[in-house]
Amino acid sequence: MSWTRRAGALAGALVLGVSLVACGAAPSSPDIAGLVEGCVGSWELESAEFDEGDVDAETLEEMESYGMRVTLDLDSDGDLLIDAFGQQQTGTWELRDADTLTLTLEGEGVDAPLADGRLTLAYDGETLVFTKTSDEPVMDRDPSDNAGDLGMGGLDDLEETVDDVGHDGPEPTEFSDLFSDELVVWQLLYTSSVEVDVPLDVVAGDDETALVKITGIGTDPVGDTGYLVSVENRTDVDFVLTNARTTVDGADVWEDATLYCMAAAGETSEGFLFVDRGVATVTEGTSCEITLAAVDHDENVLATYEVAL
Repeated sequence: MSWTRRAGALAGALVLGVSLVACGAAPSSPDIAGLVEGCVGSWELESAEFDEGDVDAETLEEMESYGMRVTLDLDSDGDLLIDAFGQQQTGTWELRDADTLTLTLEGEGVDAPLADGRLTLAYDGETLVFTKTSDEPVMDRDPSDNAGDLGMGGLDDLEETVDDVGHDGPEPTEFSDLFSDELVVWQLLYTSSVEVDVPLDVVAGDDETALVKITGIGTDPVGDTGYLVSVENRTDVDFVLTNARTTVDGADVWEDATLYCMAAAGETSEGFLFVDRGVATVTEGTSCEITLAAVDHDENVLATYEVAL
């Protein structure tokens, strides 16, 4: 589970066989057939809660916009298929009682309460919530259906590139690399992993190009601190919001401060401007001056925004 925690824990459903509790008793409901029929079908991850932060429905919807999903298929024969962004595991399932399923993978099972149309998997301080999307399970699901633009082996590749969250993440060698699908996905995963220390609502810029806000002071999983940034792209072209100048308590830290926030045309995105922890620590009492620049694919600077914090 270590990588999923560092990378925003979006692939938590991959490893249901880890740290699971043993199976329980057989179902006791008199309408077993009806209950089984109600559970059969396709379920999709709705939200997740982890020690390092939550992954909400909005974030998952944004991941889905890139074709990346986590699904759980249950058939009437008691077989299950879980597919997390193209990585699959098979197992079995059964009713424990009228309100609980037991899912078994690699000989170990976990009890999953069923209430209000949601199937909840909770273990080791982590909670995954699924909702049913279809009465028809897809037991022969093609892994590419959930892997999106990363491809069938995408998560394996992504795990290597974000092994230390953003610091060993995809390294742009050319400006155009900032617009790659890999960078976009990395941005989502990395920003989701940041713990908010101090909420903020500071407008850094509001014009025809963008609405830019500083929404909080945060800490990423490797201990680097900085500012969470929200950018609403009001243009009809994609651009990257990046830092053009950054000072912390009067010291120039631009070379050690990083922000790559890909903002698609007409959409709102979030990024994290982090400062290398060996250079400076950003807290509520820190004085920072930041210049942000919106730059399009042709390296044209569409707008700049200055903010003092």
